[in-house]
Amino acid sequence: MPRQEAGLRRVPGRPVVPVVRRGSDRSRAGREAGEDAGARVSRVAALLLVALLLTGCGSAPKQAAPARLPDVTLASLTGGPGVDLGSLRGPAVVNLWAQWCKPCKRELPIYESFYQRHGAQVSVLGVDWQDVQADRARALAQRSGVTYPLVVDSKPAIRNRFLPQLLLVDSQGRIAFHEYIEITSLDQLERLVEKHLGVSL
Repeated sequence: MPRQEAGLRRVPGRPVVPVVRRGSDRSRAGREAGEDAGARVSRVAALLLVALLLTGCGSAPKQAAPARLPDVTLASLTGGPGVDLGSLRGPAVVNLWAQWCKPCKRELPIYESFYQRHGAQVSVLGVDWQDVQADRARALAQRSGVTYPLVVDSKPAIRNRFLPQLLLVDSQGRIAFHEYIEITSLDQLERLVEKHLGVSL
């Protein structure tokens, strides 16, 4: 015989009366509650996965930047001279990008516009970061009309976690500003340079 357990149930308009719930009914209710909890956990996990996929390479938390760029010479992406990062002095704009990063593709023409307008006052350097497909990177740069220096950091030497990344280097070679950010307008980039590098554009 299934074990019986006394309980209470309120009947509208009547006093509380004892009821009896059979053990088999109670077990079934427990299983259903467990299944409901499992379904909720699955839904939460699915939502977290969707959120991560939507975030992509263009959005990430901030992290502390190193005081300076690493003391390493990176080869040119386009056949020009290499660049010694350790000796780089600003004011300079350094953009970390890759051909597989969609936000990077969108912002390349903006960096080129900044270079055309302010290149005589503020240096611009593009770093093709952790990208093993140099041919595609060169093709993207050509389609975007990029003429400022581009180097390759495929090892990589620059500490980084997400793309795109903007680094602003001051006249002492120190990193004055560092953020994982997509530049969406020339005005946005100009304001960041003026604020963090102390130049008037």
